[in-house]
Amino acid sequence: MIAVPTSSRRDPARGGTPITQPSTDELAALLRRAAAAQSPTMSTASERRLADLARVQDGLLSDADLWAVTRRADELRRRVRSHRWQLVLPGVIAPAAIPVSRSLREAAAMLWLPAGALSHFSAARQDDIWVPEDERAWATVPFADRHRSRRGVEIMRTRHVPARWTTNGFLRWTPAARTIVDLGMCLDERELSAALLSAVRKQKTTAAQVLAAAEGLDGRAGLSLVRRVAGLWAPERESLLEDGLYDDVCSVVPSAKVQRQHDVRDRSGQILGRADVAVPELRLVFEADGLMFHSTDAQIAADQRRDRSFLGIGWQTARFREGVAGDREMVRRDIRAMVEARRRQLSAA
Repeated sequence: MIAVPTSSRRDPARGGTPITQPSTDELAALLRRAAAAQSPTMSTASERRLADLARVQDGLLSDADLWAVTRRADELRRRVRSHRWQLVLPGVIAPAAIPVSRSLREAAAMLWLPAGALSHFSAARQDDIWVPEDERAWATVPFADRHRSRRGVEIMRTRHVPARWTTNGFLRWTPAARTIVDLGMCLDERELSAALLSAVRKQKTTAAQVLAAAEGLDGRAGLSLVRRVAGLWAPERESLLEDGLYDDVCSVVPSAKVQRQHDVRDRSGQILGRADVAVPELRLVFEADGLMFHSTDAQIAADQRRDRSFLGIGWQTARFREGVAGDREMVRRDIRAMVEARRRQLSAA
């Protein structure tokens, strides 16, 4: 089975310690203190306008924001020199008391890269899709954009800018299907499989949408990996897994005693479900669980309900999921152990 690893939400750039961003009230207080750095000639109303803007931008202000309110070309530099403000990215400042974490750099990238959006690892985190830990903020910009990567920020250029971004407030990021495609150049097969499984379980995208997002991107690094991983979610994959599982069971039990697509009935004759592979004399069911129909919480819950109904009439179920079914030697060893244990159990009864 493809497992989704767990990871803590920590910023490795700060020694692995949790990053605590200020609450709304704390941010307001920080902005009031930072306002003490205002120009003696700036009105309180102007400073209030900047504070209101910063509150909806995670405490951040851009050079363009400052110019629009103050009409001073040196306002950003003056505030940084006051030591009440700090430079997060070129032309983007925040109150000096706010820790410069990955999430703050991601927010600052929205102001620094007006034509771009978060992508790759950063976009996955915005959609709560599992990805391996990475301390950088990732963003994608049009190919002609002149911004380049710098410490803590990875900039990717593309000639295939998505037609629309996913947005939340002033944050924007690539749609989930495109994010999975982009991650193909960064992750290995196991990691990409886990990321796609996470996205599907959280209903952010589907394998079919990922394959559609990959269209027209021929030549891109990692694209063959994306297609191979997403291809495991095809309906026909279920049949291939079932074929393999039938052969594996027949290697342990005489084929005459093995049935495919066997209807399991209760004592009244009502069908409780159809087994992929069954050994009726042992009341033993083997299921090949491909990704397309056995991955979401609802699908897994339905499988568990059916297994319980089978068990209620004395049938046992063994499931072999994608990622395990490919290890034929291990699968056959497990089947043999299950068959032998079941025979002993029935003999003792």
